Amino acid sequence: MPGRKWVGVLLVLIVAGLFVGCAATGPQEVEEKSAETAGPAVDPVASAAFDAALKAMASGKDAQAEKILLKMTQDFPQFSGPQANLGILYFRAGKRDKAEAAFLRAVEIKPKNAVSLDYLGVINRDKGDFKEAAGFYQRAIKADPEYAYVHRNYGILLELYMGKLKQALAQYEQYQKLTKGEDKQVAKWIVDLSRRSGAKK
Repeated sequence: MPGRKWVGVLLVLIVAGLFVGCAATGPQEVEEKSAETAGPAVDPVASAAFDAALKAMASGKDAQAEKILLKMTQDFPQFSGPQANLGILYFRAGKRDKAEAAFLRAVEIKPKNAVSLDYLGVINRDKGDFKEAAGFYQRAIKADPEYAYVHRNYGILLELYMGKLKQALAQYEQYQKLTKGEDKQVAKWIVDLSRRSGAKK
């Protein structure tokens, strides 16, 4: 099924109070709007800089966003969001090595950064390291079971790259449950995979 590929970032969805945001179609910009652990409020300078970076990313001004985020990684190294968003910038620019390094740094700062773990799954899948990719997807699901897009991406890995049809079907079904069945393409995958996995019983 050559048409079944991971879909890139399209937009940012602001989620107040969290350091993780959600997008409509897949791994997405990560937001940091408050401290990751209980404690003093985030410096308003940091908040303003991060908002500016997100706006630049949303409008396609990646060079501007990168400059802001790089400074933030130096000024506010305790936050994972700037690293994760740098990863997204590099990922969509095709700079996979730099993207992977940034996502790994984000995960070092915040091990339960599901978005970064999801991207690391995609990167390792594309490198042909399917076992490593599966590990990142599993970690992302454990970190945030409600993060829908990792279930879809993990399902793609299981079906197309690992031949684990029943496990892939379960991931697609969970994705549809979390997204209220709005993805018509995945609905077709489920019908097809149900037929094929059933034939293997």
